[in-house]
Amino acid sequence: SSSTDEASSSSSSSSTTPTSTMGGTSLMSDAEYLKIAEELGETCYQFYARSPTGIAPEIVQFRTGAEDFVIDSGAAHSLLRPEAVEAFYHLYRATGDTKWRARSWEVFDAIRKWARLDEGGYANLKDVRKTAKKGNHDDRMESFFLSETIKYIYLTFVDRQDDPIPIEKYVFNTEAHVFAIQ
Repeated sequence: SSSTDEASSSSSSSSTTPTSTMGGTSLMSDAEYLKIAEELGETCYQFYARSPTGIAPEIVQFRTGAEDFVIDSGAAHSLLRPEAVEAFYHLYRATGDTKWRARSWEVFDAIRKWARLDEGGYANLKDVRKTAKKGNHDDRMESFFLSETIKYIYLTFVDRQDDPIPIEKYVFNTEAHVFAIQ
């Protein structure tokens, strides 16, 4: 069909940063998409930066006014999810802006300080608002913590020339599994 031909011809374009299209009409430029991505990345970063532990909660509630978001009292725990550091990784690769590396490091540092267990390993936090070293860990670590959260933090610090998984040749699925681009 012509829509299939259109999609395959646009995906085989020589441009390294394709413009998203719908029916052949550009919706926004790459720069506009990147600006939105950076704004979303900044929002994700603020969830960490404004938490007393430096670790984002599971849920925040957005507000209008000076206090633009608050930590949801019923979901102040953290499962140490990967989505924010995944965004920081992609934003660093897309922009080269070292602030995304710095933000990844801040998250990693907070995880080491608050989620690391003295006896070894890491655990979810019961409440990111509490800065007590004892009694704030769940007796559990999600499998995605190592396979995604830590992987994206690591990859953010790999130099491009040494990158074992260059984003020009591979894509990650939602579980951070690597697939070669054909």
